[in-house]
Amino acid sequence: MASKAQLASHGATYIDHAKKMSTHIAYALVVYTMLLIFEVSPQVKGSGMAIWPYFLLVVLVALVILPCRNLERKWQLIDARHEDDVEGAFRKDLFKLWGAAIGIPTALMAIIIIIP
Repeated sequence: MASKAQLASHGATYIDHAKKMSTHIAYALVVYTMLLIFEVSPQVKGSGMAIWPYFLLVVLVALVILPCRNLERKWQLIDARHEDDVEGAFRKDLFKLWGAAIGIPTALMAIIIIIP
């Protein structure tokens, strides 16, 4: 459990997983929102209320913000404890994040198309 200063003095590179995760979360939220706008919203046909697809879009984005924030906090804590050998867990969390960012809108679109 070496500090950043100790790693720097020994020439080792310190990887800020919290910052990397935060960047991935930001990009994943943008991709998720864009997929909702361009895949799901056109499939939702509002009869009567034209604002319905937009309201649904806001709700779907709001539902993923809390899990994303919790994931970000998790990596802030891991970095604060200076844990070693976290690359596997980091890649696993990235896989889950991007799987959800791409999979949820695609699954919603498929459900909307299948269920008339």
